[in-house]
Amino acid sequence: MRMTLKIAALVGVTILATTSAFAQTKKVAIANFGPHGSLEQVIAGFKQALADKGYVDGKTVTYDYSHCNFDPSLVPQVLSKLEAGKPDLMVTITTPMTQAAVKIVRDQSIPIVFAPVTDPVAAGLVPDWQHGSARFVGASNMQSVEAVLDFARKLLGKVKSFGMLYNPGDANDVANKNLAESAAKAAGIEFKAIAVDAVGDIGQRAAALNGVDFIYAIPSSLLMPALPAIASTADRMNIPVISSSPQGAQDHVVLAAMSVSWSKVGYQAGLRAADILGGKKPSELTNYKPAAEDHTAVISGRRLKQTGKPLPAALADCKCVVE
Repeated sequence: MRMTLKIAALVGVTILATTSAFAQTKKVAIANFGPHGSLEQVIAGFKQALADKGYVDGKTVTYDYSHCNFDPSLVPQVLSKLEAGKPDLMVTITTPMTQAAVKIVRDQSIPIVFAPVTDPVAAGLVPDWQHGSARFVGASNMQSVEAVLDFARKLLGKVKSFGMLYNPGDANDVANKNLAESAAKAAGIEFKAIAVDAVGDIGQRAAALNGVDFIYAIPSSLLMPALPAIASTADRMNIPVISSSPQGAQDHVVLAAMSVSWSKVGYQAGLRAADILGGKKPSELTNYKPAAEDHTAVISGRRLKQTGKPLPAALADCKCVVE
């Protein structure tokens, strides 16, 4: 009889502990750099992870969303507004938004989950990949340029050179430039990187990449929204563009994309957010870093037809062509 009572008591405590974790609705602030298909996939993945962990939108969690429409001057306003709402946790979308939060979000009790930040260690957000900092932890969208080059060879044939634009003032862009530079050197391929820090200069700077075998469009806060301008200049030079975001190929703006799953990046950030809302500290968690197998290809069927070339045999079974 006593044993039965003890078991019943233990079950009761377990149920009470489980329900109390969700007794109070949690408030999550989402600071986005701007409305873009890839970033929306990150947010959707983030919310899905929380839902899978029991945080249901409108019931056990509410979201306070704001963005700066890709205008860096509005970042402080967005972050301050969200901080004033006293969220239990904040998620910062993109490197610029996350780096700004370091100084602008002064309430040290608000944990911050980032996604996507290419290299959070180089950006000074976390001490290493295995640990978050006292306040920050999150998910990277670090691209495997080796995977991009392998895909480019299969799609285009022999590749002797490639180029890219990058914003020298964005740690994310610099990290991607360094990765591309290292991959090109290892593969014995010529690499050309052109700096650009203003939207109005993108077309002119892209023209400086004339002569390369393909242009690699990196996941840049400045450049991704301007992908049509890059593609337009590349078209005039008859140079294919391979993007790091699937949306460009899905919308037939560029020939192809080789990228990490943006929704998976968001999902991984969401898992970490769920752990923090459940009582863990950011410093107790690891940062997500995509593996080579996390990359997927997308080819624009419309763009491929415009080249007058068939789908290469090496990609015949890729199931990656969108019409």
